[in-house]
Amino acid sequence: MKTYLLASLTLLLVCCYVGIVGITFAADPDAGEMEMLVFPEKYNPMAVSNGGTISGVVKFEGEMPEMKVLEITKDVKICGATEKYDESVVVGEDNALKNTIVYLIDITEGKDFDQEATLEIDQKNCKFTPHVQIVPLGQRLVMLNNDRVNHNVHIFSSINRPVNKQQTKNQKKLRLAGVKKAEGPVSVKCDIHGWMSAWIAYVPHPYFAVTNEKGEFTLEDVPAGTYKLGYWHEACGTNNEAPVEVTVEAGGTVTQEFTLKLMMK
Repeated sequence: MKTYLLASLTLLLVCCYVGIVGITFAADPDAGEMEMLVFPEKYNPMAVSNGGTISGVVKFEGEMPEMKVLEITKDVKICGATEKYDESVVVGEDNALKNTIVYLIDITEGKDFDQEATLEIDQKNCKFTPHVQIVPLGQRLVMLNNDRVNHNVHIFSSINRPVNKQQTKNQKKLRLAGVKKAEGPVSVKCDIHGWMSAWIAYVPHPYFAVTNEKGEFTLEDVPAGTYKLGYWHEACGTNNEAPVEVTVEAGGTVTQEFTLKLMMK
């Protein structure tokens, strides 16, 4: 599959679906103004029987972005063994847009988190994988170091306590404390290797998904009802002020497609 990537360092380019809304200042000084997710005031976990499914695809519309190669300036022997690309906009086959968070904005009760799920961000080849990670409240995130170099994990939280910890080449796992408050997405950087960048969303319910390389997302076991369906993308903003309304029937499936395009801010 041929993949295209675009840097988001310029402040003149944004993506939009319905409009540019909900701008909040990010703690990372390099991130500029960043639009955020919307969380319910309270969420009540409960057993869900005969729940429905929301699925779909997020696509990119417009002139195809050009590939952006990142400059490797430190630990070149290891970090430069493979080329690195800016992942702020990743477009694949059939204009599929990767790394978009799609979620239910206003759900207040539903299934609980999978307590057995593995929550990790790998630092391999001096790159964060995945680029966007969903982290449930109270659960611990594990930072992996599969490189033979030191890294420094810097999570720019402003609601929860920020993280700024060195992870040496001999420390394969760094277990971070769970957080108590919904937040994000927040920027993740490595202070040693400045090109490394990722995002974490601390969420209060499990109805969040991140689109894959095919632009696909799926939300399962959704209680029957009508909900506001939102999205977030680091270069595309959110639809906070004009979310899509979807009605889920018991045992049914709802399909929703989003199309995002570049336009002048």
